Amino acid sequence: MYIDSHCHWSDPRWNKTPEEIQNNLSAAEAQNIHFFLQGGVDPVDWSKQKKLKKMFPQNFGLSFGLHPYFVAAHDDSECEITLDLLAKELPQAMALGETGLDFRPHIMKDSMVRQIDAFENQIELAKAFKKPMVLHIVQAHDKALQILDIWGVPPEKGLVHAFSGGFETAKEYMDRGFLISVGGAVTFSKNRKLQDCIEKIPMDYLLLESDSPDQAPEGWIGPNNSTSIRVIAEKIAQLRRMSVLEVLEISTSNFKRLFRMP
Repeated sequence: MYIDSHCHWSDPRWNKTPEEIQNNLSAAEAQNIHFFLQGGVDPVDWSKQKKLKKMFPQNFGLSFGLHPYFVAAHDDSECEITLDLLAKELPQAMALGETGLDFRPHIMKDSMVRQIDAFENQIELAKAFKKPMVLHIVQAHDKALQILDIWGVPPEKGLVHAFSGGFETAKEYMDRGFLISVGGAVTFSKNRKLQDCIEKIPMDYLLLESDSPDQAPEGWIGPNNSTSIRVIAEKIAQLRRMSVLEVLEISTSNFKRLFRMP
């Protein structure tokens, strides 16, 4: 059984009917991919995740967080109310996330201080509820690492989702206990920095994710789905001179270790 370490089956762009969910699940299971950790965005998303979990309790892991996109789009008061709600909902989740920082200008606008505050609050929630964190960090690694050092990394650590940086940045997270989750970006021939990183990182820090329905591998046709982790594994196997099955098995083992799954 293989695991998609980060995906969005509750995204409103797809899986709109039970039949569509079942079809996508059957396609993944045909590739021996049976478990899918979700990426939390906002309270609407958390509710949809719970419905998925109720339908297929053995297949879906819940992850609840305030995504930087949500934080950027809402004022301080709205974020404070939603953080309180997160504290109530979090006990039933496997992980806290997505949380972090996204400092791209079109996302950030005037939300830098609010993003930092929400990230710090979610670090404290992760500690209080003993949850691994799912980090979304874009153009903000230095600040994110500084915050983690000031507030302290939760003992349960976590993963950096959709990592696309270089080895030195990856090492900073690994030194703090985080696993590096890699998606379709590694398959693009132009992304040599990430490929170089994947050639160097210890395999016991590697996770595979689809981030479906986003971040499809190079040449992928149609909406991205969880079966794309096999394509990602093929590229990593090529870079590391390993078999595809070895890469999938190592990622799954790493995920189970992080989340203390049998």
